[in-house]
Amino acid sequence: MFTTQNSHRLPSELEVMPFILRLMEFIGLWGPPGQIVRFLAAFGWGTMIILFPKAVLGIGSDRFDAIAKGIAEFIFEGSLFVATAIFASKRIAFERLIDGLKEIFQRATNGPHSNDCYDLLLRQNLSINKFVKGYTIYCCFGPFVFCVPSLAASHFRYWTHSGNQSEPLIFELPMEQEFYGLQIRTNFLHYHIFVLLSLFAYFVCAYFLLVKVSVHFIMIQYSSSTYRLVALRIRKMTESKEVTQSELVDIVELHRLAYRCSTLVEQICHLPLALEFLTCILFWCLTMFYVSNNIDFNPVNVMVLFWLSLLETFGYSYLGSKLTEQADEVGAAIYDLPWFEHSVELQRYYRLMLQRVQRPTGITGAKFFVVQLATFGSVVQMSYSYYLVLKEALTMI
Repeated sequence: MFTTQNSHRLPSELEVMPFILRLMEFIGLWGPPGQIVRFLAAFGWGTMIILFPKAVLGIGSDRFDAIAKGIAEFIFEGSLFVATAIFASKRIAFERLIDGLKEIFQRATNGPHSNDCYDLLLRQNLSINKFVKGYTIYCCFGPFVFCVPSLAASHFRYWTHSGNQSEPLIFELPMEQEFYGLQIRTNFLHYHIFVLLSLFAYFVCAYFLLVKVSVHFIMIQYSSSTYRLVALRIRKMTESKEVTQSELVDIVELHRLAYRCSTLVEQICHLPLALEFLTCILFWCLTMFYVSNNIDFNPVNVMVLFWLSLLETFGYSYLGSKLTEQADEVGAAIYDLPWFEHSVELQRYYRLMLQRVQRPTGITGAKFFVVQLATFGSVVQMSYSYYLVLKEALTMI
């Protein structure tokens, strides 16, 4: 358990993900527990507009490339909603993590070498704020980018279509699906009703994606920074003329808190990350197949999802590798100490940290695999291999 220190308050520039917590409070994932009804309402809307029609009513097309696109979209949206629901169920662990990070930041910025720790955390928060605000802007425009090409193409076809042509007028859908009996592919009014309702559902998806990606990225990054703080304190301690027991005890406690935070991050992230890595293989495979068979404006929608999934998976892999490296850096900093010159009492504290460092630290996918850059390379290679197999199989039919 963490015990937040109330004697010192973090300055505003060192607050733990304040912007994201406000976004979470708006959707009901932070703040008073009763506000969870907002999340449930948004979750229900997205499910009834996107997931339920695809899963129950079908894709609505007999072309295999359209079916592949519809399945890929369902995989992307389904994994997003499931991952967000899993995160919502981990609220207690998330609250403990926030308290733990606050305690670590307070200890680091009010103890020895506080200026160096302050500068490290300040630079990190500035980078995080830039990323979050940029990603927020992207997610705000994402639904429009997703809908506008299909809507523009459908209007062009409608206003240039001659009634005496033998081929029927078919509207372009943002997503391949049926919609509760409406003739969304051929009826002008039904099509616009569907697009309008879908646009609100796409905003729900964008909001969920913003919260999911930002929170997971920032949690892993903060966990890496806690180990950087510990390594910084150890290396600064070696520069001093004398190692005091009180300072060493403070560093040992800081290391314990950092390890506890990384354990909470693993507890919160391991299921959503396993879902992301396992579903992205099939999603990328189907997306590559669809794009290779539709060289026009149609793949714009699915490519928006493809790049989001690719960057998200790479981000998890990069940050996972960085977390492992920073945790190992603590061990390297301890080994660099002239510990053999110190008293037996001080060496006892060194052993405590070394025993903790020997435990593997990182992010896993449901405890089955470690999330790191090598994992990302394997997933990309596997997806492309499956795409080639699928393409060859369909060529032979």
